[in-house]
Amino acid sequence: MSFTLSADTSCDIFKSELKARGIEYRPLVYTIDDVPYFDELDADADYKAFYDKIRAGKMPTTSQINVAEHEEFFGALCDKYDGDIVHITLSSGLSSTFASACKAAEAVNAKRGKRVYIVDSLGATIATRHVVDEAERLRDNGMSAENAVAALNDFIAHMQTWFMPFDLMHLKRGGRVSGPSAYIGTALHIKPIILINKYGGLSVMQKAMGAGKGLSVMTDIYKKRVAKTAHKAYIASADSDLAEALRDKIKAARPDCDVEIGWIGPVIGAHTGCNAVGVSFVSDGLRNE
Repeated sequence: MSFTLSADTSCDIFKSELKARGIEYRPLVYTIDDVPYFDELDADADYKAFYDKIRAGKMPTTSQINVAEHEEFFGALCDKYDGDIVHITLSSGLSSTFASACKAAEAVNAKRGKRVYIVDSLGATIATRHVVDEAERLRDNGMSAENAVAALNDFIAHMQTWFMPFDLMHLKRGGRVSGPSAYIGTALHIKPIILINKYGGLSVMQKAMGAGKGLSVMTDIYKKRVAKTAHKAYIASADSDLAEALRDKIKAARPDCDVEIGWIGPVIGAHTGCNAVGVSFVSDGLRNE
């Protein structure tokens, strides 16, 4: 391998799969009933159990990896492997995890004489998974860490990630929408269509009347913006029956593209609640164009 690849668990890839692919990972942390848990989910049943807790009324919270924790993680990788390290993080537009990783990398680089590169995925869950997949391809093709980081930043600039939260009342309980907006939106079956923008933050781009219309809106966006060259698309699922319907629509729009459903894990699922669904794909144009 040309470099060591690592990521935080915002990529929502089964942990046994990460290990099998030779990808190191640093678990993120979520808390339920004041009990912190590392994100070590590794099977469909684990993710379903998490969402069952939300359906039962639990309101998970999340915490971020600090500088010291990142520095310990990177130091252990330097002890374990020779050569450079490329580490992929949750979006800087959603979390301070990227900033903490950068500070830790600076300290490790100064102490160890090695190079730890930090890549801001500008995304989360399936979007970060997309970046990890591309980084693995570059690693396995023998690209240097420095060149891989440049290639990944270009890849990220062309990624499109759109999603539709389903439970506005969950967003209200978490303080992410106002009470009146949640009640009115729920009564009118309004579903916001959200883009992960070029800064890695969230922008509400449209509002659909009902989940079915929301799936059609996201499919139309996909057809308009997807790259001409065939590639893999990911459907994000927060234990949602809508995910298969969206997958079928996306696959029908581009039969030449592979489409896979992936979980929205506990760190992002704590904020979206159950039944959220989304799509991540590569575009010929840049984000927000």
